[in-house]
Amino acid sequence: MSSNPRHGEPDSTRAGEYTPAGEDQGKYRKFTASEVAKAFDVDESRVVKAFEGEFGIGPDGRIDSRQAQELAEIFLGDLPLDGQQAALMTLGAFTPRSDDTEATATPKAPGEQSDKLRKSQESVQSTE
Repeated sequence: MSSNPRHGEPDSTRAGEYTPAGEDQGKYRKFTASEVAKAFDVDESRVVKAFEGEFGIGPDGRIDSRQAQELAEIFLGDLPLDGQQAALMTLGAFTPRSDDTEATATPKAPGEQSDKLRKSQESVQSTE
């Protein structure tokens, strides 16, 4: 079996789980400022400045998919989510699915959690 699981094959990094086709794209790739600029359709000098300012990386450095996601929010924050995701896919970066709450969830303070999550926690506390 290859190190990159195919559709329906076990993902060796998480025992018992599977990686759907295409879900592991770009997970371990690195990207140059030129690649990011082209995929995001922004001037390369802006990307170079962002590399330095956001990550402390020089103009010849490379960023990973998570850092590319951060830059997508910075450069493409005015676009709808699908526009940001399309740019990440054009780049070849790992792009978490919008419906994957584990991949896209941002930890929140208890008062800022969704009603659905808050209700489930309250019911657990009330049964204790």
